[in-house]
Amino acid sequence: MKSLLLAVGLVGMLGVAGYFALRGGPAPRAIFEKQAEGPMGLPELTNIEGLARSRDGHVLATVDQNTVALWDTASGKNLLVLQNVLQNGSNEAIYAPAFSPDGSLLATAGNTNGDGHLVLWNPATGERLANIDNIAFPGCVSFNPAGTLIAVGGLPTLYLVDPSTKQIVRQIERPHQNGGSQAVVFSPSGDLLATGGRDGTVKLWQLTDLSLVRTFSVSDPATHVSVSEGPPARAIVSSLAFAHDVPRLAAATQGGSVFVWDLESGKELVHYDYSAVKADTDILKMRNWASFTLDDKWLVTTNQRGDGITLLGAKSKKEVDDLLTMHKHTEMGSLDFSPGDGSVAFAYRVFHPGEPGPPAAKFEIWSLQVH
Repeated sequence: MKSLLLAVGLVGMLGVAGYFALRGGPAPRAIFEKQAEGPMGLPELTNIEGLARSRDGHVLATVDQNTVALWDTASGKNLLVLQNVLQNGSNEAIYAPAFSPDGSLLATAGNTNGDGHLVLWNPATGERLANIDNIAFPGCVSFNPAGTLIAVGGLPTLYLVDPSTKQIVRQIERPHQNGGSQAVVFSPSGDLLATGGRDGTVKLWQLTDLSLVRTFSVSDPATHVSVSEGPPARAIVSSLAFAHDVPRLAAATQGGSVFVWDLESGKELVHYDYSAVKADTDILKMRNWASFTLDDKWLVTTNQRGDGITLLGAKSKKEVDDLLTMHKHTEMGSLDFSPGDGSVAFAYRVFHPGEPGPPAAKFEIWSLQVH
């Protein structure tokens, strides 16, 4: 069967509570159970380059190059396909979906023939509400908790957009060297913005003037690069997350490493260095995400090889066996964790070696309870 080529790990029996093998302390008690899978119905997807869920958890948005699709999270069935052809008939590349906190807006980054813009949609009707233009190569999008600002990381500029006026209200040129922001996220209070770039740094900004508060490094030790190969490449940030009730910030890199810092002191609390871990393909290790559980004790993240989901201690170094591991002929894609209901949505592609045709894009939604 070509549909779901998943191999679930040690505790992969669906709906069964179990104790996970843990290095660094007593194991958590966790239940990991599949809720839904898709896509069910058109459109057929060959890749899911980004996904996001509404705050109430009922709607999943996916982007596949030129297609924005909305799905029911309970059944995996398609709800809407948003219009992605401009009035002049040209297609645009669409990525980085993000819902407003109240679910009334869906924002996506877009690019048409080198002209970047932010698109605002009505997810209930599929109506394209606005294009905010003059955004150079946007790559990541995030709403603040009040829904009154949208942060857009572009190349090389960082933008703040007011969704009510559809205007850029502030921007910073080159907040990160060697490229633009790869990840942006607001703090739960909305008074801070974190950005991660291709230059091996995470930066913390005070709103609304975007004054720089702190700079953190995500560079792994250079022990994996010989002298003859020259200096190691800068680590590229792929994901950022604030804790909910404590002043901490987590970052994941495309190399597979995870960091947690104390925001008040700037001290690094935890560093999981997986840069030397081998993956089946380089593509797998290029994608890595991390989010805090609701109690801020754990990080839900991709595993060392980038081909599964695991838990990591958020204050002290504790590594749990994988909750789920993908089949060797699959490629992990985007991941979204909702701490409110403890559910994990992730996308992946299924390849069929030796068979013609493109891979099939899939998504799954699992519930996670950690005690």
